[in-house]
Amino acid sequence: MVLALVLLPIIAAFLLLSIPLGRSQYIVSGAVLVLLSGVAFALYNSFGSFTYHLSSFMNIFIIAADVLLLLFFLYQGKLFNHPKVMALAAVQLVLYGYIESIVPEAGSAEIVVDSLSKFMFLIINTVGGIIVLYAVKYMEDEPTYPLKKRLFVGGLLVFLAVMNLIVIANSILLFFFLFEMTTLASYLLIAFRNDEVSRANALKALWMNQIGGVVILMGALVAIIGFKTVMFDTLLQSSGGMVLFSIALLSMAALVKGASIPFEGWLLGAMVAPTPVSAMLHSATMVKIAPYLILKLAPALAVSMVGGIISIIGALVFVAASYLALSRSVLKEILGYSTVALLGLMMSLAAIGTQESMNLAMALMLFHALSKALLFLSAGVLERLHHAKNIEEMKGMVTRSPKTVGFILFGFVSLTLPPFGLFMGKLFAISSIASLLKEHPSNLIILLSLIVGSALMVLLYFKVASALLSAPCDVRASEAIAIPNGFNVPLVLLSFFIVVGAFGYIMMQHNIFVVLLALPMLFVFAFPSLIRRMDRYDRSQPYHCGEKEPFDAALVYYKPSLKTERMLYWGFGILFVAVAMVGAFS
Repeated sequence: MVLALVLLPIIAAFLLLSIPLGRSQYIVSGAVLVLLSGVAFALYNSFGSFTYHLSSFMNIFIIAADVLLLLFFLYQGKLFNHPKVMALAAVQLVLYGYIESIVPEAGSAEIVVDSLSKFMFLIINTVGGIIVLYAVKYMEDEPTYPLKKRLFVGGLLVFLAVMNLIVIANSILLFFFLFEMTTLASYLLIAFRNDEVSRANALKALWMNQIGGVVILMGALVAIIGFKTVMFDTLLQSSGGMVLFSIALLSMAALVKGASIPFEGWLLGAMVAPTPVSAMLHSATMVKIAPYLILKLAPALAVSMVGGIISIIGALVFVAASYLALSRSVLKEILGYSTVALLGLMMSLAAIGTQESMNLAMALMLFHALSKALLFLSAGVLERLHHAKNIEEMKGMVTRSPKTVGFILFGFVSLTLPPFGLFMGKLFAISSIASLLKEHPSNLIILLSLIVGSALMVLLYFKVASALLSAPCDVRASEAIAIPNGFNVPLVLLSFFIVVGAFGYIMMQHNIFVVLLALPMLFVFAFPSLIRRMDRYDRSQPYHCGEKEPFDAALVYYKPSLKTERMLYWGFGILFVAVAMVGAFS
């Protein structure tokens, strides 16, 4: 079954290359979604762990592929005259070559399928499969030639195969290869439109993620020198100061891949790519490597200074990214910053290392993937059907695209209110962190950050919702545009899974009184009607000679000064380097 999760997306990708866009591609993509999600669910409910040893041929093949990949990065840096890409590729080649020359014999299996891997299969294949189904319709209207459209959809499927592999890699070197394969996939997908802006953002994503590759190789080198191993399981069972140094370096790769400040630029730059890329990077695949890696390293991070500083960094990123999002007006960029914020929270909880905090991080990962996929795909519908990207252009959108606005509002509700999983996860996280304050007073920083960041998130989503729901009396009503089934079906599926997931999560708490937290939903359903009623009235202010003075919460900005932003970036940059320093001297 594990092999099916790797081979099926690749086979489907080649099949789609030979089929023109249309009904046949929908059938193939739908079948892939059903099969992948079915296999993932079956594995999730299976017992025990599975291990696999790679043959010597496969190891040689991976080494050759890794060298070719790094040479391709070097070539891209030279082709586009990008010194950072060239320098980082050269460093990676030297490090990788030296490590392969001294790497010890594999003592344990290179592939391990454990409970965390099975959980990741659910997210990758269910959410990722829905995004691929959406991409078929999205590509129909993309102004490019047919083969490139089919290559795009096929590329998304190969991306899923790589993600299914990376979450079962027990070898640090195999993990590095797959880590860089995700970097390659994101580089090619972001550069899909091949204009100047797309290429610049793709190169930014490339060099920033290469930093993550460099620290992975450094972590592997420390593991070899200190413990004669490149296996995650052996490293986590070892003891001594160098363990934390290696773990710290690997954790830094998670901070890069999770787009933690100051590395958020690569993820926000991905907004120039077609919407399915944004959804895939933000929800189902790329960025989920970050909390996954911290969860994998959690046994060593728990009750250590390295784990403590990563928890604090993640919590501060949650607040800072939520604050920075308030100064943005492009919907996908706002959603991007909220992704950076929530990834910080997930990594913070995972690094605490208790079983409860790890379970909460996993719950946030699942519900964030579903909700954020719904929001990005809905934003793509507004972009495709109404050519609206900026929230200032979305005033009165509730009359022009009521169903899409409904999906977006439902996505916001699922991120911020009970009984949905993200609210429940944050609520239980507050309780869990508070219970640890006596033993670890530094957790007060995490607790306060969680409270403040959550409040900023609600303010952020209200800002967007106010634009969508507003309908001033001087704006002419227009006929609503129906959502095509190619867009509608994926949005309905995601909404369904969000509801089912929320219900299941509440039932798992074995406390029926938790259901009472759903009462605020009554106000949420009445809120749009209240807003529409208020919009019928014109507001005038004194000394304006009776002129109308419309209030629009969407235009309320909290723009930080340039000095404040620089301080934030320098501060988080110093904290990033401090992770390695703390690991080295622990």
